[in-house]
Amino acid sequence: MRRKTTCLALGAICTGGMCVSLLNLVLLAQDQPGTAKQRALPPKFGREVNRVFFDDVFSKLQGERPANPGAVVVAASSGGASGDTASASYAWSKMISAATIEDEIKTLKMNVDKAVTTPSEFAGRGHKEVRRDFSILAAMFGIIGEFDGDVRWKKVGPAARDLFARTARNTKAGGNTNTYNESKQRKADLQDLLGGASLQSAAEAADADWSAICDRGPLMQRLDAGFEGKLSRWVSSKAEFEANAEDVLHEAEVVAALSEVLVKEGMDEWDDEEYSGFAKRMNQAAMEIAAAVKLNSYDAARKASGDVKKACTECHEFYR
Repeated sequence: MRRKTTCLALGAICTGGMCVSLLNLVLLAQDQPGTAKQRALPPKFGREVNRVFFDDVFSKLQGERPANPGAVVVAASSGGASGDTASASYAWSKMISAATIEDEIKTLKMNVDKAVTTPSEFAGRGHKEVRRDFSILAAMFGIIGEFDGDVRWKKVGPAARDLFARTARNTKAGGNTNTYNESKQRKADLQDLLGGASLQSAAEAADADWSAICDRGPLMQRLDAGFEGKLSRWVSSKAEFEANAEDVLHEAEVVAALSEVLVKEGMDEWDDEEYSGFAKRMNQAAMEIAAAVKLNSYDAARKASGDVKKACTECHEFYR
């Protein structure tokens, strides 16, 4: 249960030349037991209890969120508000480079090739994997559509964004024949894009609606894979850091970009001050890891990695 404390500072009241001092007047008021609104009991995460990221811990919550005066809210980066449309420029280049975006899309293409093979494999686990990968592809093409600089696929970014977002949503229904065939078409679209061909199945795209582009669950899965699966290991020692410097930079930039996507207008909890503060702390720390790579500073990278983990851990503790 949280304590609420109100303090009245020292002051003085002067009337008709006569001054009456107020002596250290401090009023401490604490909520009486049973008056505060209770949140639901913490969900049981089982084997995931030690993970930094969960697919969507917020889906387990009920009731109003308690106030958190201690949450740190980081101001949004310059370049536009979270609700900028696809036609507007956003300062994405401060978080992720055009090269990292292209490399991430190439990696996702290889993942899709492995997941979309046969109907039986797709029905088993392939549809779950492509839901994640198509969601991240949609996010990457969404970033491309708003990118403040030269980046590959800029003209088709918004159309590709909507195609992959739609297929990702459809695969939530399972690995049936329809979603398999649709995923095969997206696999072909990716091949066309990487081969330099136009996007044959693209329709005219509307302005970006981030609530329709990707869900929080797949983003959390990618964040977990990037941080817990890679970054935390690569900053565990100076030798690991130096041997994997390029990969550290890539993952740090992806984490920075996706943590920004989490609080784009329309995303779950995007307008909640506490949640936004945790996400932006993660965003800032990930950018500090990227900066440390460029400076070849292992100590700075290790510290920033700890800050990413701290922001995520505190977020999960606060919202569970």
